Amino acid sequence: MATQIEEHEAKRIEELAGEVESLIEEVDSRKDLKEKRGIAKQTLYDGSKKLKHTVPKGKRI
Repeated sequence: MATQIEEHEAKRIEELAGEVESLIEEVDSRKDLKEKRGIAKQTLYDGSKKLKHTVPKGKRI
């Protein structure tokens, strides 16, 4: 009886670990995308001009 409970707990721990890993990967990919957008915006920024005038209206970087 005790081994069945331990096996069930071990399976549950593995499932939770898998979920956490996928969440971490998702958050990391969002951070990477945010950094890429920041770099793109910085390269388009001209000190005397505002960014909103260099990117066509309705377009996302």
